[in-house]
Amino acid sequence: MANKEKKWAIYVTAGSVSALVSYLLFNKRARSKTVSCVRESKAFVSDASAFVTENRQEISDLVKGTTERVNELVQVAGEDIEQIARHSAHLKDTATDVLDTAKEAGQDIQRQRQAYKIREGQTEQRLPGAD
Repeated sequence: MANKEKKWAIYVTAGSVSALVSYLLFNKRARSKTVSCVRESKAFVSDASAFVTENRQEISDLVKGTTERVNELVQVAGEDIEQIARHSAHLKDTATDVLDTAKEAGQDIQRQRQAYKIREGQTEQRLPGAD
């Protein structure tokens, strides 16, 4: 089936090209428009080529300057990223310290609460026995 599709595509392409060539050969107005477009394109390419040739050094200097500026910006961005990474690591350490301190404080409060409950329990036991 793939061969049939390839043959069909070849036939359609060949037919389209031949129709276009026939149209250009038999239609004088289409030929003149095509020729004028080709001439304009040729002139544009020639002018662009001449411009690049005449201004090669300026273009080269602009590209070089732009490249240097981009490299400087990349270097500054890299330094900023390093600073962000250092500050993030410091922030992580500080947050870990805060969490550890909070856990210790919670454990101290629980121990104090348990000690209080024990003392209260002993006090309640002594009071009825003392009476």
